[in-house]
Amino acid sequence: MEHTLEVMKNILVVLFWICEVYIVYYVALYIIGMIFHKQKYPIVEDKTKFCIFVPCHNEGPVVAATVENYTHIDYNEDLYDIFFIADNCTDDTAKILREAIAKSGKRNFHVFVRNVNDPNKRGKPHALKWAIELLENENKFYGYYDQMMIFDADNFVDEGILKHINSQYLSKKEKKRPVMIQCYLDSKNHNSLVARGYFQAYRVTNAFWQISKQKLHLNPAIGGTGFSVTLDFLKEIGGFNCNSLTEDLEIQTLATIKNKHIEYNGNVRVYDEKPTKIKQSFVQRTRWAQGHWFLFFKYVPLLFIQLFNPFTIKNFFRKLDMILYLAARLFALISSITIVLNGLFLIFTLVNHLDSQYVPLWIQIVNYGILALSIAVVPLASLYDGKEEERKHILRDFIPNLIGIYLIGVIDMIIVYPGLFKCYNQKVWRKTTHCVTTMNEEKAPAQKQLVTKKS
Repeated sequence: MEHTLEVMKNILVVLFWICEVYIVYYVALYIIGMIFHKQKYPIVEDKTKFCIFVPCHNEGPVVAATVENYTHIDYNEDLYDIFFIADNCTDDTAKILREAIAKSGKRNFHVFVRNVNDPNKRGKPHALKWAIELLENENKFYGYYDQMMIFDADNFVDEGILKHINSQYLSKKEKKRPVMIQCYLDSKNHNSLVARGYFQAYRVTNAFWQISKQKLHLNPAIGGTGFSVTLDFLKEIGGFNCNSLTEDLEIQTLATIKNKHIEYNGNVRVYDEKPTKIKQSFVQRTRWAQGHWFLFFKYVPLLFIQLFNPFTIKNFFRKLDMILYLAARLFALISSITIVLNGLFLIFTLVNHLDSQYVPLWIQIVNYGILALSIAVVPLASLYDGKEEERKHILRDFIPNLIGIYLIGVIDMIIVYPGLFKCYNQKVWRKTTHCVTTMNEEKAPAQKQLVTKKS
């Protein structure tokens, strides 16, 4: 019995330390994000030419509101085009888009209609590749635009989004300019515990994690929407050929492998509709886990090989951080196993009246401190990056926000298993239905925080 107890204890200690190192690293990032939070650059003349793609699959209920929102973008209309891709729609998405664009009078808004019979060539990555090829056949992509942006069909954006990306990009010396810029990802809705969990998780991620990576010259995460990519980089990697279920993470990984720099912009936001039901969340997050596991197995060995080739401090730590990020699902799996084994271990020792102490007291104190910080970051994130109305009700919303974010954490621990078992299936894409056409609050904080300094 004592031998069995000792074996269980040793397994738990190993798993515990693996989780501990990972947690401490991200806690350090959160603390850095709290200290170095502001982001400034001069607002410059509109110069960058943008090609914006908005893939739409059966998005009839929301696309008219999306078109109307994009009419408020404050940027020289000769320097950007928005292409709405009605991708294999069985509803009247294309018709609604054309009517909304005609009503807006925007000559730089366009509709592409795509229909393919091959079920393995459906979904956002294939739609984007198809649209790029369509434009390139007319010599109106590479060499015609400077950067590409992607929005989802339900997304709203701050009116200064292009002006800020243009300014942040041009504020750097040419050789130090990033190949991608990710904007702040925010929520259109938080009208259930599940949606509130997404909302709060993104609030914490953007408020403390993304900004700290920016300050440390690591590569912030690309989030699938609201990011720009230079066409020079896109051409270098052979076009948009990211066909995994997490194409955003894949292009981020490729940039890191190519020793390229990614930046984050917290001054302008993209507002995304979040799932409101647990079942919807399981479907969406399982898809994310499938893509994440697939990329972990595909790219982590290569990243390890490249850690020292070529060696620079920045590239070394960017690749190391990328490895840790790709390993997120592995750490979630280890954490879930540790929790279960720890419960069994405690039951075993209590039943047999044995000593269950296997973690030093100082480590337990540190863990309680981390737990307290994980609770504290919920209101702190709203205080740092929340809307005015959100700040007013931090105490009222604290418990629902905390329950929501922990609910999402539990879901993430569960879906690592089906995600792992299905990870080599990167062809079946299940759409998240959208229906929200308004914001919870009228005005976003980013509209109040625009950097006004002129160059």
